[in-house]
Amino acid sequence: MTTGRIELGPTGRTVAANVKRLREARGLTLRALSAELKERGRPLSADALNKIENGSQPEGRAVRRVDVDDLVALSAALGVGPLALLLPVDTEANDTIDVTGTAPISALSAWQWGIGDGPIELPKERGTAAAGRALYAATAHYKVHGLPHWLVELQDEVRDDHSRLVTAEHDRQQEKEPGGTDG
Repeated sequence: MTTGRIELGPTGRTVAANVKRLREARGLTLRALSAELKERGRPLSADALNKIENGSQPEGRAVRRVDVDDLVALSAALGVGPLALLLPVDTEANDTIDVTGTAPISALSAWQWGIGDGPIELPKERGTAAAGRALYAATAHYKVHGLPHWLVELQDEVRDDHSRLVTAEHDRQQEKEPGGTDG
C-alpha cells in the first residue's frame, strides 16, 4: 500500500516557516532543537525537524506534518506560545493572510481570534440593528463556548477596572479645570 504526498494547507506552511524562523533566531541547529524536544518528552529527530521546516519550501521536498502535541512541544522549546507558530508574524495588521478553514482574512482579525478576543469570522452585514445583533450573538457564542468561564470573568473585571480608572481620571481632570470644584 502506498501513501500519497502530504499536502500542507496555509497554516501548515506557516507553522513550517515559523519553526525555522524561531529555531534560527534562537541560534539552534536542528540537532540542538531535537535534543531540547527529547529533554521535554517529545522526541523529534533532526531529520523530522528538517522535514517539518521543508513544509515552507516549494514542491518536491519531503515534508512532515506537525500534530498538536508537536506544536505545543515546539512552541515551548522555542520559547513562544503556540500562536507564534500558527500565524504569520511578518505582516501588517491589514495584510490579508490565509488561515486553514477560513476565507482570506486580515492579520489583525486572525491574531484577535487567536488571542481570544472574538470569533474569526464576523457577520458580513454592517451598520444595521440586525448586524449589531448578529455580531453580539457571534461574540457571545465565542465567549461562552470558546473560553473558560474564569477567563471571561477576569476579562470583565479588567474592563470594569479600566472603566473606573478612566472615569476617575476624567473626574480628576474636570476638577483641575478653571471653574471646577478645586478652584
